Amino acid sequence: MANFKLKKFTSLFLIMFFGFLISLLSFSTFAKTVTYLYAAASTQNVVEAVLKSYNTKSEIRFLPVYGATSALARQILDGAPASLFLAANQAWMDQITENNLVRKSKNVFFNRLVLVAPKNSLLKVAENDLSNISLYLNGGRLAVAEVSAVPAGIYAKQALENLKIWPTIKSKLAQSTNVRAALALVERDEVPLGIVYHTDSLASPYVKTVLEIPENSHTKIAYPLALLNNKEQPQEALQLYKFFFLEKSRYIFRKYGFKTD
Repeated sequence: MANFKLKKFTSLFLIMFFGFLISLLSFSTFAKTVTYLYAAASTQNVVEAVLKSYNTKSEIRFLPVYGATSALARQILDGAPASLFLAANQAWMDQITENNLVRKSKNVFFNRLVLVAPKNSLLKVAENDLSNISLYLNGGRLAVAEVSAVPAGIYAKQALENLKIWPTIKSKLAQSTNVRAALALVERDEVPLGIVYHTDSLASPYVKTVLEIPENSHTKIAYPLALLNNKEQPQEALQLYKFFFLEKSRYIFRKYGFKTD
């Protein structure tokens, strides 16, 4: 009986031991095949679609990290292991480039700003009429991304300044860490209006576009994609970089509301 128990224990031990070894090997293999793509929060849906399309033909798994372009850029400058960086404006990409962290970069698609309200809002905004935005707020606040650092907020501030609205609206802003967070305030009906990207409005079933912000009121909203000087899987990162510029990917961009020219 004791001998049987010993054999049973030994068998269980061996099963657990080899299972542990296999898990270690699996983890090691996974770790070797992960390449990090840092991408602006406003690109999450389209990046997921592109990666899904690309990963069906690749053994390499690209792990996306989303956030405000400003926050991601600072992480890269601090040594984060990103191999690719998709930014929502050129200024932050320039900082990465100036620190010799970029092998190559190019604009991959473009966006525009819109004024959004909760889906069930009864608010009526006259066509091309942002001058009365304070009245439309009716004591509430205007949701925007941080106007001093986050691209969507920077573009929104430019537009409000060029349209001569900034002095009356700057004290009525509800600023968020990224454009998706600003969108969420409108989705939850915590604010009556928000300025977000056209693509964010399209992706949300909880908001509606009530006005398009004139494109000539702010810098063109371009998204540069950079191949970074990261020694981890450089060839794999280069292949994905090239994939972003294929017509197949451009079709996906347009499907999600981005412009490709």
